[in-house]
Amino acid sequence: MKTTHIIIPAIIALLSCLTSGCVSHTTIKDEPRKSVRFSSPRSAQTFYDTYLSAASPKGRGSMSVYVALPYQHKTESTDNVRFNNAVQTADSNQNGVISSEEVRAFAGQQRTR
Repeated sequence: MKTTHIIIPAIIALLSCLTSGCVSHTTIKDEPRKSVRFSSPRSAQTFYDTYLSAASPKGRGSMSVYVALPYQHKTESTDNVRFNNAVQTADSNQNGVISSEEVRAFAGQQRTR
């Protein structure tokens, strides 16, 4: 009989901990922004237009089920990390200069995503 008096509050405490998400930890991933050169001003404009439009919400909704766990960890990347990834993707020959052809290929890749 005494064990039920202990078990019920323990179960309630466990359930409240599980549903409230007791601990949340976020790691911010940052790095210095890479310098980038373009073969022409038009290439630079196309790259930045494509990069900024890829970063904006597209309106494609996805449904997800949220289950709060006692410990949550997520890693958030800063804009520098996302920019460096875009530069690395766009500069396909990795020569440090993004050409008009590379920018067109990068823009095409981003449109298909």
